[in-house]
Amino acid sequence: MHTLSVRLDDQTDGLLRAFCTRTGLSKTEAVKAGIAALAAPPPSPASLAESLGLVGCCDSGAGDLGRNHSQRLREKLAGQRAHG
Repeated sequence: MHTLSVRLDDQTDGLLRAFCTRTGLSKTEAVKAGIAALAAPPPSPASLAESLGLVGCCDSGAGDLGRNHSQRLREKLAGQRAHG
């Protein structure tokens, strides 16, 4: 295990103390959690949309429009040509 000494200005120290009080974490735990959050890869747009409830929020009648949009578009255009 390694030790790290960090110099914090008064404002940052206040933020850290307030965060630790609010969450019940020690300063060490809070700093480790912050580093882990900063080092984590960002979520993909799809997983972010799903976590925000944007996936499946509209009833389109078909559950595969996102995956099969090209095929559905071809079918729709072919139907328009047949009726046109």
